Amino acid sequence: MSGIPAGTGPANAPGFSGSARLMICIVLLSLINAAFWAPSLASVIAGMLSASPPADFANRDFANYWISGRLALGGGLEALATQPAHQAALEASFGLAQMEPRAWSYPPHFLLVTWPLGLMSYPAAYALFMALTGGWFGWAVWCCAREAAGENARRVYAAAMVLLGPFIVLQVFAGQNGFFFGAAMLQALLWRRSRPMAAGFMLAILTMKPQLGLLLPFLLLFERRFATIVWAVLFTGLMVGLSVLCFGLAPWTAFFASTLPYQQYVAAHWSGQFLYMMPTWFAALRAAGAGHEVALAAHIGLAATFVLAGLAAMTRCPDDVARSRLIIAATFVLTPYAFNYDLGALLALAGLQLAARRSPEASGWTAALAGGLVMALPLWTPLLGRPDLLLLLPPLVLTGLLLHWAWPGLAAFRTALVTRAASVS
Repeated sequence: MSGIPAGTGPANAPGFSGSARLMICIVLLSLINAAFWAPSLASVIAGMLSASPPADFANRDFANYWISGRLALGGGLEALATQPAHQAALEASFGLAQMEPRAWSYPPHFLLVTWPLGLMSYPAAYALFMALTGGWFGWAVWCCAREAAGENARRVYAAAMVLLGPFIVLQVFAGQNGFFFGAAMLQALLWRRSRPMAAGFMLAILTMKPQLGLLLPFLLLFERRFATIVWAVLFTGLMVGLSVLCFGLAPWTAFFASTLPYQQYVAAHWSGQFLYMMPTWFAALRAAGAGHEVALAAHIGLAATFVLAGLAAMTRCPDDVARSRLIIAATFVLTPYAFNYDLGALLALAGLQLAARRSPEASGWTAALAGGLVMALPLWTPLLGRPDLLLLLPPLVLTGLLLHWAWPGLAAFRTALVTRAASVS
């Protein structure tokens, strides 16, 4: 990846005021919602350090991954197929009644990642998963910084990781897989030109959460990365085949017969906290009270407009990193079903750009607030109990980021159209 000019790290900037404003906005925006995330973070830390973890520690998303490992090792994978059986297995494993409702939503080759977790106790598996996936994510961000910032990579990386603080905190207390898939997405983007085989493997990993890679084929086709596409298909087939060899065909049959239809039912009919953690137009409208059909139609209409603008801008982007930013931002505007903990690759690219900007001292409070809304989004959401109008803010922030990144390309695209029309006439 390229596109961050050398010599533009924070230490080279003549002033600190812009960076200070940005950090103030990030901290304040995060603290606004501390009543939601601080107790959860404290519960997770206590759970990993205590010999008798609090019951709330079990009510983390990581419980889904851990129980899938236990079921894979114990031969009870059929319990993942339906929500009642999955819920019963969770509550029996933890010795708790009426845990938060959870359901399994992943294709069976994700079990290739989660089955080792079943070999450990829940606290140990939680800590190890966070450490390994968090380390991978940090290394992926470092690779991007090193490729883009040259001799200033250390300074840019350090600043970017500070800006990623809210995202890191969210992963720890939610027990989610955002580090894992964020790292895979960053590595796929980084390696798509120089290491097509490795990039293809990363893309195959993303098929375990396919909504995060919806637009990557368009990027690869536009750039004619055909070798990467071939390797992605081959590795995906290998992973699917390996999952059948390890776990049988039944999990795949259940996935298409039960898991996918149930996820569609959840998106259409469930309500509650999960909608507030999805920074998409669809989820915002559903949380505000719109019906499923209305919310989906409005989402498609809005997303199609902005995503087409982003793809048009992509055709005029001068370098790999600009196209990477656009395709990832467009992906999160397009998909109706993505969560704030899925934003790792997007926030990493945004953080690297902010860390390497030329003149942070020239940034006023408006720019700092805009940057803060992006980087702190993992903690100032969910907007539970807030006015319905504010529920539109998360998708508005992501759409605004897409348009901000698309604007230079759109200007070049418009100039090219005008030039072509003039030459024809």
